[in-house]
Amino acid sequence: MIYFDFLNPYLIYMFFVLLTALTIYTIFYKREFIAKHKKTIFLIATILLLWSQFARYFGIMFTTDFDVTRNLPFYMCRLSSLVLLYYVITKDKRLEPFLFFWGATGIAGIIYPNGPIANVANLTETFYIDHFLLTITPFFLIVYQGYKPRFSDVLKITGLMAFILYSFIPINHWMGADYFYLSDQSIFAILFPGQSSFIFATVHYVIAGFFFSLYYIFVKVSDEKAVQYL
Repeated sequence: MIYFDFLNPYLIYMFFVLLTALTIYTIFYKREFIAKHKKTIFLIATILLLWSQFARYFGIMFTTDFDVTRNLPFYMCRLSSLVLLYYVITKDKRLEPFLFFWGATGIAGIIYPNGPIANVANLTETFYIDHFLLTITPFFLIVYQGYKPRFSDVLKITGLMAFILYSFIPINHWMGADYFYLSDQSIFAILFPGQSSFIFATVHYVIAGFFFSLYYIFVKVSDEKAVQYL
């Protein structure tokens, strides 16, 4: 039946990808409409993020399924979504570099949804809400919030990522947890037994810094070209 076809997780994933692409297009080409309804957009984003956090954390706290070693928000996208929630409520411009660079890693949820494509069947509405909003936020910040990325922001956010990842190596060991997925890295465990978390953290923030740098260059070049056409 069509109803069950719609609930097929792969169709939902495809819908999510298309919705994200359409929203990014709308941000750039429907500026008058979005500017007119910006307050409403912030309100909707706030409601969605509040629901996402409630569904992910508060419900499970009242069940026997809550586990302090895996249910706290110490993962990149979960942490980013909490920062985004605070931003849409406060409009604190100090958070814009974080959301622009680190928050943009939400796009990884579209390209690589928590692992191989077969994992799409396990994704929940909280995953889609968080990653959708995180993915479109950098574009919204530039077009409607007046954010101008600087290379110093690249260095700061990359340094912040390195600090957090390295800090959680001993924290994970003490708690018996795998926050930021530092411990459960099979390929690194095979290649570097006993040092896999440190190696993974290093590789992760170096690659992230490279991505942030390319991201910064792309936005800067695009902005300069746009100015030439004005």
